[in-house]
Amino acid sequence: MGLLDRFRTPKAVSEGKFGFAVVGLGHIARPFLEELRGSLTCRVSAVVSGDATKAAATAKKYGADATYSYADFDRIADNPAINAVYLALPVCLHREYTERAAAAGKHVLCEKPMASTSADAEVMIAACRQAGVRLGLAYRCPHTMPHKRLREFIQQGTFGPQSSLRIESGFGFPLKPGWRDQGTLAGGGSLWDVGIYPLNAARFLLHEEPVAVEDASATCDANGMEREVRWTSVFPSGARAICTSSYERDIPDTLRVMGEFGSALMAPAFRWQDPYRIRGTVHNPAYHRPLEIKVRELDFPEFRLEAEELAAAVREDRDTIAPGEDGLADLRAMEMIYRAAGVPGF
Repeated sequence: MGLLDRFRTPKAVSEGKFGFAVVGLGHIARPFLEELRGSLTCRVSAVVSGDATKAAATAKKYGADATYSYADFDRIADNPAINAVYLALPVCLHREYTERAAAAGKHVLCEKPMASTSADAEVMIAACRQAGVRLGLAYRCPHTMPHKRLREFIQQGTFGPQSSLRIESGFGFPLKPGWRDQGTLAGGGSLWDVGIYPLNAARFLLHEEPVAVEDASATCDANGMEREVRWTSVFPSGARAICTSSYERDIPDTLRVMGEFGSALMAPAFRWQDPYRIRGTVHNPAYHRPLEIKVRELDFPEFRLEAEELAAAVREDRDTIAPGEDGLADLRAMEMIYRAAGVPGF
């Protein structure tokens, strides 16, 4: 809770909250539902599911006023309590439900990755722009203090010139059967699900877009779906991000920044269930003595802040800090990685 929020009573903001329809009630929707309970500016006003019993139970638990099925989803246009939708659906459905939400006049907060292809992402951006609604991506880095602090260190040259920086990052786990192991539903393999974290983090920390891919290789299954991929993203400054994602083995979610003057390790770096931690040492000539870096974050409501950021962007008539264009940039980078690694279909 921010300083000003301490002086705002729940009664003062209980009316007129920015209402979300949560579309899809899988595992990623749970923290979103839970965290919006504590928001002073946003609420869950509706839930959408193919399971009517589950929808009713979820609506009752989280105080939602309405439930919808996927078949009658378009009826959200008639509900003024719904200002936006939160899309917690398989990737292959993001484009369809973004277009339908935009047609209903509702803003969109879309889980990552944004779409199956960059072409789909372009259509989603155009649909929201034409409808006059905001499109935001559910990226967590811009909302977490350790990620933002690490970005500040980099931008201030704490680790050395950006041209000297190397980022090493990875994330992976053995995949259990489900929609993620079906390329048509998931959009891609491990890169689309867990590899996007180190990729997006590198883009966020360096504030640059990758211009090339080096040393890319991938392991694919018999159906051509990528199960593990390794690559190096090259950035205009000369910085490089050496990344791995996997559906074959456990890879701790870590992020290490190394430069001319020192390094820092964030571990964990991406799992919202655990506190983020950064430790490092810098021997920068600008300092009289070595700089010890220790950053830790506890109980940070990332999902709530994603929702509140979209609400604020709508209220202030501005883009979100992670707009659709950010999701499009990731997809273009991922497609570039797959082409470099020789993944079939790219």
